[in-house]
Formats: sequence, structure tokens, C-alpha cells
Amino acid sequence: MVIANRYARALADVVSRTGDYRKILEELGDFAAAYQASAELREVLTTPAVPLQEKIRVLDAILARLEVSLVTGNFLRVLTSNYRLSLLGEVIQAYLKIVNERLGIARVLISSAAELSDVERGALRARFEALTRQRVEVEFRIEKELLGGILARIESTVYDGSVRGHLQRLRERLTAR
Repeated sequence: MVIANRYARALADVVSRTGDYRKILEELGDFAAAYQASAELREVLTTPAVPLQEKIRVLDAILARLEVSLVTGNFLRVLTSNYRLSLLGEVIQAYLKIVNERLGIARVLISSAAELSDVERGALRARFEALTRQRVEVEFRIEKELLGGILARIESTVYDGSVRGHLQRLRERLTAR
């Protein structure tokens, strides 16, 4: 992960000149999807048996089809040239984290037992913006394992408002006496 962080930070530093963080993230995601979808592509771009010039030629053809920016193309060429393309997923995650820090955005993952209404989603978004004092990007998921309530994660912090969590806290209070 250390290596992925270095590449992500270097990319974020380059992108900071233009501020196109989201565009680059989208382009990296598009390439990552194509890369993951094709075992042949992964083999060509990562195997030492294929000469670097051939790898770059194949990469350039894909980048042209995806119509990526010069920055994204150069970055992917650097990863390929340094035999680090296998770290692409980790690099994207690290880049997203760096970008969100620089833009003052907190990512919140909210899991619920059932679909939440628009009003509930808005209230949760507002609550977490107040809590973090940042803009938030919220991802909502349904987890059938939850009996009710919600479970929210921001980085490594978990806010457990689930029925199961409430029962567990109640059990701990009752057995502590």
C-alpha cells in the first residue's frame, strides 16, 4: 500500500494544477474496468515476456478508445513502465482518499436493512455533514443481515444505530452491574 500511496500522491499533485480530480478518477475507473474485464489485457500488460514497447503500444490503443486525458494516459504509461499496473486498484483507492482530503469531503457508507426514503437519506446526509463539519459523499447500501436501523462508516469509525448494536449495548450494560 505504501507504493500505491506514493503513486496516488504524485498523481494528485500533478492534477492539483488543473483541479480535474474527478475527471481523472473517472478515467482511471474506466481503464480499471476494462483492465479487470480482460484477462488477456492483464496478461499482456503485466507479463515480463512482452517487451515494454509492445505493452505501451497496446496501452495507447486502449487509451485512445477510452479517450482519456494526457495526464491519465501518462500516469498509466508510468505504471506500466515501472511494472506497477497490478497496483492500479490500490492506487485508485489511495488517490480517492487523497482527493477527498484535499477537497474537504468525507465519504460515508450507510448500510440499512431496507431501502431508505429520500427524506431519510437527506436527513442522514445533513446529520453527517454536521457531525464531520465537511461536505459528505454518501453511499447507501442494503444489508439484509441488519434487523433494523443503520450502520454508518467514515474511514475506520463506525456509528452503530442498528437494532443488533442497540441490543448488544443493552446486554453489556445489564451484565456490567
